Amino acid sequence: MSEFATCILKINFRYGTCNNKLLQVEVEHDKQTVKLIPGENLAIFEKQITLPTTVKINVSGKDNSSDTKIDADGNVIEDLFVQISDVYLDTFRLDDIFLHKHITIQTDLGDKHVTNYFGNGVAKIRFTEENIFAQVYKAAHE
Repeated sequence: MSEFATCILKINFRYGTCNNKLLQVEVEHDKQTVKLIPGENLAIFEKQITLPTTVKINVSGKDNSSDTKIDADGNVIEDLFVQISDVYLDTFRLDDIFLHKHITIQTDLGDKHVTNYFGNGVAKIRFTEENIFAQVYKAAHE
C-alpha cells in the first residue's frame, strides 16, 4: 500500500423529480452500504477509502413507463433521475472528463452505459491507481 493510498472520497448527487418522488440511492463500499437521504434534491456520500478500490451505487424506484414526462414535441419536461455531479478525492475534484468516461452503469434491463446520469441500475466507479496523486492525474488525462 502506498503512503498516499488513504483519502476521503466525496460524491455529490443531484436528483430529478417526477410524480413527486425521488429515486432511492445506496452506495456500497468495502462491504458497507449507505442509503442516501436527499435534501433539496441533493445528497452527499463521504467516506475514507484506500486506493485502489471500487464503489458501487445502486439506484432503484423508477417506473420507466410513467416517470419520464414528454411534451407533444418529444421534449422531456420532467424526469426521475440521479446524477453524479462531483467526485472528490480529499480536496481534489475529478474533472468532468472523469464523470463522463469512468462511471459505468448496468441498467435493470442488463444494458451497460458509461454515464453519470441514470435511473434504475447499478453503477460502478473504479479507482485503479495506488495513490491519490496518480489517481487524480489519471482522471485528468484519460
